[in-house]
Amino acid sequence: MFSYHKDQHAAATTQDYVFQQLIPYIGNKRRVLNMIMQAINQTSINPRQATFLDLFAGSGVVSRMAKKMGFRVLSNDWEPYAAALNQSYIACNYEPSFMELGGYDNVIAYLNALNPLEDWVTRHLCPSHDDYFDVNIDRLFYTRVNGQRLDAMREQIEQWDSLQLITPYEKSCLLAPLLFQASYTSNTSGVFKAFHQGWGGKTGTALSRILSILELKPIRFYDNQRANQVYQQDAITLAQELAESTIAVDIAYLDPPYNQHSYASNYHVLNSLTLWDKPLLSEKIQGRNKSAIRQDWRSERRSPFNYKNEVEKAFEQLLQQVQAHYILASYSTEGLISLEALIALALSKGHTELVCYAHKRYRVSSARLSHKPMIVEFILIINTYKKHKGLTVAQLCRQIRQAEHHAILHYEQQHQPNYA
Repeated sequence: MFSYHKDQHAAATTQDYVFQQLIPYIGNKRRVLNMIMQAINQTSINPRQATFLDLFAGSGVVSRMAKKMGFRVLSNDWEPYAAALNQSYIACNYEPSFMELGGYDNVIAYLNALNPLEDWVTRHLCPSHDDYFDVNIDRLFYTRVNGQRLDAMREQIEQWDSLQLITPYEKSCLLAPLLFQASYTSNTSGVFKAFHQGWGGKTGTALSRILSILELKPIRFYDNQRANQVYQQDAITLAQELAESTIAVDIAYLDPPYNQHSYASNYHVLNSLTLWDKPLLSEKIQGRNKSAIRQDWRSERRSPFNYKNEVEKAFEQLLQQVQAHYILASYSTEGLISLEALIALALSKGHTELVCYAHKRYRVSSARLSHKPMIVEFILIINTYKKHKGLTVAQLCRQIRQAEHHAILHYEQQHQPNYA
C-alpha cells in the first residue's frame, strides 16, 4: 500500500499525499514504509480508534502514512523546518481558506510572480555572478536567480504574517512548498553541510534540477477526519508531558538520530528560511564557516542521540517517559548505541519482537567506496503491557547481525566482477 517507487513517487511530480514534495532527508523512511506498516500491523491496533505518536518526525513521511492509515497523529520534531512541514501536511486536514488574500492557489501564483529581491539568501548563499564565480569566496547553494526568488517569496510571507493577513496554519502551507523547492533546487547532494564546487559538481549531475527556475506548487492535503496535532519539542520532554496528560497513546514511533551528524547543522538553510531571522554571518566564505551554518543549534537543539557517550542514557530516559501500549523503535546496525544495550533496554520495557530490512548504506557521493555496502534497519516492537518472553538479548542481536551478513553476501555475489 505504501511501497515507494522512484519514478512513480518522485517528490517533485507525484500527487500521492504520502510522497508529494517530500524533502530529501538523511534517514528518510520512505523506502521502509512497508516494514513500518508491518510492525504496526503486528500490534493488531485498529488505526481508526487509535492515536499514533511520531516523536522524531523529520520530513514527516511516517506521520503522513499513519495519518492516511486512519490514526489520530501526534507529530513532533524540534527542528523549525520540520515543524513547518508537518504543521501543513499533518495538522491541516484540508486547504486553509486564505480569506484575506483570495485563496491558496491565488497566493501561490502571486508568490511565483514576484519581482526578484536581493536579501539574506542571495547575499549569503549565492555567488556574485552565476557564470563567473570564485569557489574560494562564493557560496554556491543556489543560483542568484533562485536566491532572489527565495528572498522575494520569503520576505512577502513574513510581511503577510506581520500584518496578520495569514494564520499560522496558512503560513505553514506556504513555507512547506518553499522549503521543498529550497531543497530541490539546491546545489547540493541533499544536505547543506556543503555545496558542489561548480553547478552540479565535477560531473555536472542534476543540472536540470539545480538550474531550474524555482516555482512553488500547492501542497496536497488529506482529511482523515481526526484531530491531528503537531509539536515542536524535545522528544523526552514531550513524552513526559503526554504521559502526565489525558492523551492516551496507542503506538509511539521512535526514530532518533543514529549517528553524530546533527540535523540542525545538516539542514541549517531550511531553518534559516523557516525562522527568517537572517543570522549574522559572513556574506562570503571566511574562515572555517564555509557553509554559513548558523550556530544556535549547539545551545538550543543539541541532541544527546548524536553523542556516543550520551545516547544510551538518552534512550533509557526516553523509554522510561514514553507511555504507550506499543513502542516501535527504529534503529540501524550503524547506530551509535550498541545492539546489546539497545535491545536490553527494550526488553526491560516490555515484550519485544523485531522486523528487519536490509538496504544499501547511505553515501553522500556514489563515488565514495564503502567498507560495508549494506546495513540493516530494524524496528523493535515493544508491547509495554506484557513482560518479555522469548528470544534473549543475544539471540535478537544475532538475528539482526545475520540479516546484515546475508545482505552483504548477496550484494557481493551480485557485484562480482565478470572476467569472461
